[in-house]
Amino acid sequence: MASTTRARRKSDDPKVRDRLEAIRDTKRQLVIDAARRVFETHGLEGASIRLIAIEAGCTTGAVYPYFSGKEEIYAAILGESLATLKQFIEQHVEEQREPVDRARAAVEAFYAYYEERPTELSLGLYLFRGPGVRPTGLKPDLDRTLNAQLRASIDVITATIANAGFDRATALAADGVSHAIGLLIMEGTGRLKLFRERGEKLMAEYLRRLLPDA
Repeated sequence: MASTTRARRKSDDPKVRDRLEAIRDTKRQLVIDAARRVFETHGLEGASIRLIAIEAGCTTGAVYPYFSGKEEIYAAILGESLATLKQFIEQHVEEQREPVDRARAAVEAFYAYYEERPTELSLGLYLFRGPGVRPTGLKPDLDRTLNAQLRASIDVITATIANAGFDRATALAADGVSHAIGLLIMEGTGRLKLFRERGEKLMAEYLRRLLPDA
């Protein structure tokens, strides 16, 4: 009884709680990092909690306190990526002063983010889920959360375009993002080399046409 009381008091210590939370976060991140490598190699369909545990250097039982299954881990990885994407876009927008430059920077940042992180584009397009590009998703609750995160980044782009005085900002944002993804896929598959052009240059030229100076 006394030992139980001492343990309870120890767990109530803020320093102990913070230390335990830090350990938990570290272990959770180890699982996420290992799962990312497994998904890149095997896809979501070929991945398993067992493979992820082996990659993380732990038992399968050590994974389940943090995630109920591999789709939840996939969603956590994608969620981290989308949160970073939003910050990346916002940072690039803040570096510009003129409204039109800010609008272009928002779309260009979307392109630049995934150009620097091609595996995250595959992650976001669910290409790690299975062969080919096809309509797919995760569990409905996970999809809702991830779609809301993606929507937050798109909203930043749309707002900067609207603030620059352009009509139909939502359509322009969709146009810009779609063009960026197309260039990224062409670049990632090596098809852009056929045209002897660089994606970054083409993206900049396109944005000057999409969002022209007043």
